Amino acid sequence: MYVVSRLTFDAIPPITLGLVRLLIGLAVLGAVLRRLPALRDRRLAGLGALLAGTLMLQFWGTDLAGAAAGSLLTLLTPVFVAVLAPLFLRERTGPRQWAGIGVALAGAVAVSGGATGRSLLGDLLLVGASLTWAAYTVFGAPLVRRLGALEITAGASVWAMPLMIPGTAVELLAGNHLALTGAAVLGALYLGVFATALAWWAWYRGVERLPAVTASVFFLAQPVVGIALSIPIFHFPLTLGFAAGSILVVLGMLLAT
Repeated sequence: MYVVSRLTFDAIPPITLGLVRLLIGLAVLGAVLRRLPALRDRRLAGLGALLAGTLMLQFWGTDLAGAAAGSLLTLLTPVFVAVLAPLFLRERTGPRQWAGIGVALAGAVAVSGGATGRSLLGDLLLVGASLTWAAYTVFGAPLVRRLGALEITAGASVWAMPLMIPGTAVELLAGNHLALTGAAVLGALYLGVFATALAWWAWYRGVERLPAVTASVFFLAQPVVGIALSIPIFHFPLTLGFAAGSILVVLGMLLAT
């Protein structure tokens, strides 16, 4: 997702791309939805706000800091979930889970070479995105377990859509370049179908069946994938640190789960 979005920003500005991604994803979710979500539920509106916040922070941050930093800094999501889950879900985060998260974080730092993004603001936005996604995970868990992943994912997406429109309007009125090239359309379709509809449903499906912390641990594989894709596309060097860090990430995931 981070690599494709970074490549698409040259044609579609970040918040506009986030709205396009959301529209495509919602169309896919709606096509397979068996019943309409309970949109009047205030909790669903809250999840939509968290979703919109995540999209905007994530895409702004990735645009400023780069794809590798995006995939690395949002790794803090399991940490935030591990803190929030005991408070709001009464799901205990055990020593093994904390140890696994710690090992995987060390691996992620090794994978990235310890470097942050090229923008401090971008880094901070990405940390904010990891916090809002963690909150979306934890606060959505009770609804998902009662009503199902598909209905809640679609409902939250509906609420998120109008919240994205003002940011898109400001972005386009400010004169940001918009060019619907073939590559941009393919990028938007990938983000909408796979990184939104399929990935968001799969994420909540995991939360539906597993404790929130256990589900979030699989987020730890993200920087390995993001940086591995950055090697051929953005010509990042293949280093020993990447190999050793990837092993640590896998070991951390196994320990935590």
